[in-house]
Amino acid sequence: DVGNPKVVRASAGAIFRVPVLVDVALDAVTQRGRMVWGTSSHAGTPYDEADLTGPVALVMGNEAHGLPVDARVDGWLTIEHRGRSESLNVAMAATVLCFEVSRQRRRATGTVTSR
Repeated sequence: DVGNPKVVRASAGAIFRVPVLVDVALDAVTQRGRMVWGTSSHAGTPYDEADLTGPVALVMGNEAHGLPVDARVDGWLTIEHRGRSESLNVAMAATVLCFEVSRQRRRATGTVTSR
């Protein structure tokens, strides 16, 4: 629930500046010309090898079961993990993916600063 006070507080106000869609039909997203990427803990294109520079929608499953294998997405992203862990929690996975989208877009537009 994006309106939950704990969620709003944890977002440090970003919830008011970043578009967040909840329970949206994927057809509505694809009709707007976005590449729809589903997430998987075990299969798909490594997130840092996918082209995320264009309009994208990241579809995250729940932590217990993820997305169904027949989800209507254009492609699948995965975040490699090592050791005995099964997956990242959905909040951490979403964070990694959002930062990767941002990184790729900065690089594509030449706004990356050297450090």
